[in-house]
Amino acid sequence: MKISVIFTGGTIGSASDGQCISPNKENKKLLLEMYKKEYSRTMDFEIAEPYYALSENNTGKTLEKLISAVCDAAAEDCNGIIVAHGTDTLQYSAAALSYALGNICKPILLVSSNYVLTDKRANGLSNFAAAIDFIEKGYGNGVFVPYKNSDNKIYIHRASRLLQHNELSDDIFSIKNQYYGSYNGDTFIKNPDFDEKADEVKPFGRITLSEFSRNIKVFNAYTGNAYPQIDDNTKAVLIKTYHSGTICTDNDSFRKFAETIKCKNIPCYICGAENREMYESAKVFSEYGIIVLPPASFISQYMKLWLSTENNIDFSKINNKSLGGDLL
Repeated sequence: MKISVIFTGGTIGSASDGQCISPNKENKKLLLEMYKKEYSRTMDFEIAEPYYALSENNTGKTLEKLISAVCDAAAEDCNGIIVAHGTDTLQYSAAALSYALGNICKPILLVSSNYVLTDKRANGLSNFAAAIDFIEKGYGNGVFVPYKNSDNKIYIHRASRLLQHNELSDDIFSIKNQYYGSYNGDTFIKNPDFDEKADEVKPFGRITLSEFSRNIKVFNAYTGNAYPQIDDNTKAVLIKTYHSGTICTDNDSFRKFAETIKCKNIPCYICGAENREMYESAKVFSEYGIIVLPPASFISQYMKLWLSTENNIDFSKINNKSLGGDLL
């Protein structure tokens, strides 16, 4: 059994001096040594390190390096790939890898830790061990995230379905609780309610990204929000709605924004709505050509749009097609 382990930093690759948590490359050895000691096993690990940083400092350039490193590892003779990653932007990297490699590649699992590994509260070693077990026993192909929540249960998530963390919480969830499976002790149990389509789009493969997604205007609906100014560099707009699939449309700010995107023929996408009884405020979507995306996590659709926009992929032709299991 040969597993490629790609280290990128994050809490799982950091150390604390009692006052500050900082990336520490020695933790690469620590994670592997802890696994060997705790589980009395010696594995054949192939190590790579495309970059090393706290994940909150990730940009398009670090994503580009990560995707390239994973594509390199996937082309090698290994049974699976583990990416050691920080929790803050875990969801973004997980979605990016889902679109780069799709659902038919060898298993790729992103592991993280809620605390530094030397902290007794840390779940990083448990997440790492679950990733190894998942690869060894061939429980699935494509990209996944194993993560132990505060209920002490390890969940296996399809990487394209992760939601943003709740405020002040370490727990990770899949959209509509559509996680792939979970561990009951050492036993993996597939979620009987999990369902996904086969890839309907060719995986993106190696991509290029600018450091920042300046050509996409992205914002969340909130009380009192003013809609963004649209300039000539704007290629698309993505809006995260309230939970009922609505945004504020009864003001001059929205009308000016909507008229501008319609006049400039700039696509505007709504994420968070689905097939349900429509509220009055949403009736204007069709009037201004605003496109409601299929049910999916906001982070995944942001990444899908960003990757598409910068790599000459027509998002309008693939936004309703499943890739990496993203659409419900």
